[in-house]
Amino acid sequence: MAWIVRLLKSSLGAKYVMAITGIGLYLFLVGHVAGNLLLYFGQDAMNAYALGLRHLPYGLLWIARIGLVIFFGSHITAATYLTLGNQAARPVAYQSKRFMKASFASRTMPMSGFIVFLFLLYHLAHYTWRVVAFTGERVDSLGRDDVYSMVVAGFQQPLISGLYIVAMLVLGVHLHHGLSSLFQTLGLNNARYNTFFRRVFPLLGWVVVLAAASIPLSVMSGCIR
Repeated sequence: MAWIVRLLKSSLGAKYVMAITGIGLYLFLVGHVAGNLLLYFGQDAMNAYALGLRHLPYGLLWIARIGLVIFFGSHITAATYLTLGNQAARPVAYQSKRFMKASFASRTMPMSGFIVFLFLLYHLAHYTWRVVAFTGERVDSLGRDDVYSMVVAGFQQPLISGLYIVAMLVLGVHLHHGLSSLFQTLGLNNARYNTFFRRVFPLLGWVVVLAAASIPLSVMSGCIR
């Protein structure tokens, strides 16, 4: 067990934690966005999906919630540890910064991650805790929580839709670097497949992000009403 503790305390261990939790969080994002895309199929489809989530076995629901909290907490902790470690290793800033190989996405990972975290809190306050920009409880003709109408009412407000779209673009930048460097972080480099990983995996992030951003855009344009 001692070697596991030493690994987790090292920068290499922190990178492993970031990569593994990043995979888990990305898969959750895929499922979350896929469920939200049911808005395109109408009120009944979306409300039935939301009701189904609420009626999952209580133990399973809490396991999922606790697991998400652990993954988010571990991802943020590892990122903070690495960022502070890099700053400590270079206490004096370079007089001239020249970014030869580092991309914009890689250089802004701490900032984009922090922005995404703040947006997550807002998103929870908006549609889960219902304490921010809440338009009131709604019930459909079957007596179910009318999640469809609540989402549409929220995104009919230009400021809220704009905030969501910008946040999704920031998340796209974050995923662009995170997914492209995933296999390198896990030590799965292969000269034959590296180009594929670096080109295709960022696209997987942008597909999900743009699908999520399409929802407020569709509400604002009247495609979803």
